[in-house]
Amino acid sequence: MEFTKRVNDKEMGNSRVLEWEKTCTLCTGLFLYGMLWDVLALYEKTECFNKMPEGEKQQVDIWDYLTDKLLEIRKTIDMLFLGDKDMQAKLIRITDETEEFVRAYEKPGVVTRWKRINPRILFFECAFDLMETCPDMYRQISWGLTDLKLDCYPDESLIKRYFEDEKKKIEDRNLRYSEDRIFQNELLRTLKRVFEFDFKDYL
Repeated sequence: MEFTKRVNDKEMGNSRVLEWEKTCTLCTGLFLYGMLWDVLALYEKTECFNKMPEGEKQQVDIWDYLTDKLLEIRKTIDMLFLGDKDMQAKLIRITDETEEFVRAYEKPGVVTRWKRINPRILFFECAFDLMETCPDMYRQISWGLTDLKLDCYPDESLIKRYFEDEKKKIEDRNLRYSEDRIFQNELLRTLKRVFEFDFKDYL
């Protein structure tokens, strides 16, 4: 009986250690999530990453400014997850994907994986503007009558549903959001879903 009790106590102790390690990993991952969130939240303030945010040294180029932000994130990943190859790989992948968006200067500009995780981001593809402003051109492209290609060919009913819902929310709450702010909100929602998807075992 005493031996069994010691074994059970040991197993319980190991379980608590593993739970503690899992909690620490999650907290550290959330810290990195916050750093990446801060980078993407600069989208509106910097006019789509084209100028320095107010309050920062204007002598610094926005490209170099964002480079430093992303390097700090990479350094933090290497420091906090030294030896944990799985977590490092997951966080570096998200950081790479974030940097690809930041350097693309496109809307939505995110990688295909992010679009799969949050299809709502597709509503910011240029195809939607083309459908509204140049319907004849959009029709020719979608029918394959030009050499131009689009990343997606949206359904008109989906367009109306998304933007009408967003417009109503903004008007009801008197939010006065710009178009860039609406996109930025969806971008940050996408980042959140990416973390929820990649770290579901820790949440």
